[in-house]
Amino acid sequence: MLRYAAQEPSVEAVKEQPLLRKYVEQFGRSGDCGIVAILNEQAIGAAWLRLWSEQERGLSYLDNQTPELAMAVLPDYRQQGVGTQLLSHLIELATAQFPAISLSVRAENPAIALYERFGFEKIPNSEIKNRVGGISILMKRPLSSEAIKQ
Repeated sequence: MLRYAAQEPSVEAVKEQPLLRKYVEQFGRSGDCGIVAILNEQAIGAAWLRLWSEQERGLSYLDNQTPELAMAVLPDYRQQGVGTQLLSHLIELATAQFPAISLSVRAENPAIALYERFGFEKIPNSEIKNRVGGISILMKRPLSSEAIKQ
């Protein structure tokens, strides 16, 4: 799923990039949580959180209490509500554990609309040149016990 989250052409391409590999290496450490969407015994999507220290810093590191979201849905299953379900359940899971969630997203990614629907807001002046030469932005969603907006 990291291949699709990072918009890479292959798993091998992901393995060659330490910046990307660290999003899944040793998954299950303190602060990690995630969910997988399965259809007919096949994973079709996943959403996961990784909590970084200041020394590790992910792409959307804000502080030591705010985990970063990574999410992907296989191309054949996009625009069918899978991402909505993944994000809804992951936010519910994270609400009891964290004060907020951050993410980094390419400016042209249509998933921005999904994130905004779930209360993520663009962080002002967070635009950065990403590893492929485009622009990425940071987004943040505060967590609370209130109902999730959809």
